[in-house]
Amino acid sequence: MYTGRQLIVTRTLAPAGLRFRGEIDASNVDSVTETLAAHSHAADLHVDLSALLFCDVSGIRALVAHAETLDGKHRLMLHGLPEQIEKVLDVVGWSELPGLAFCNCEMAE
Repeated sequence: MYTGRQLIVTRTLAPAGLRFRGEIDASNVDSVTETLAAHSHAADLHVDLSALLFCDVSGIRALVAHAETLDGKHRLMLHGLPEQIEKVLDVVGWSELPGLAFCNCEMAE
């Protein structure tokens, strides 16, 4: 999928989606945006963030921007969302976007 110095993105099997490992910041946010766009199908996109060590505001904004592009029938499903990121999404109201959802279920590699 994607391998950079700070971030590795792999596919997950159940549910089908992506796993982000490492750090998202201004140095790789364009790759994050491109990866999300390349995997937008006619269904919800599941993204496991449980192995994310750091995510700056550009990374949070990339997730939100992707959710905003969805057609209302599909969502960006965030799994293993770090508490700090969830708090930011709640405080600024992005957690209420119709294209964004949080899921506490397990994802298999």
